[in-house]
Amino acid sequence: IVKDGEGCLQFVHDKVREAAYNLIPDSDKKQFHYHLGKVLYSFCDGKDVGDTIFLIASQINHGKEWILGDKDLSIAIAELNMKAGEKALDGCDHKTAYSYLGAALSLLPEDHWRTHYDLSLRLNFLMSSAANSC
Repeated sequence: IVKDGEGCLQFVHDKVREAAYNLIPDSDKKQFHYHLGKVLYSFCDGKDVGDTIFLIASQINHGKEWILGDKDLSIAIAELNMKAGEKALDGCDHKTAYSYLGAALSLLPEDHWRTHYDLSLRLNFLMSSAANSC
């Protein structure tokens, strides 16, 4: 691991990164990605993170089973996925948008039309826009 000119740490080579990743047992990889996503999310919550939103959302989406156990976290991650979906739509990547928006809808509680009407309406509208363009 080396420090680059901006003070960020990087692996010397992709093969070194792959070797380090392969040390994680397969049974723990989902949880690893989920926790990585949560750490990134905690640093970036409420900030405009640009395209990094895709990395954060995709990492944290590995932990759907842990997210669903916490109602507040479920809504927050659904909103994160909605933002990622909107960003993908803005970039005309409709399949990616559809994927993130679908993930967002899957995180909403069963009674989401009653408890989170505005979010549900917005997600369904965006989802239909993405589906129409695929």
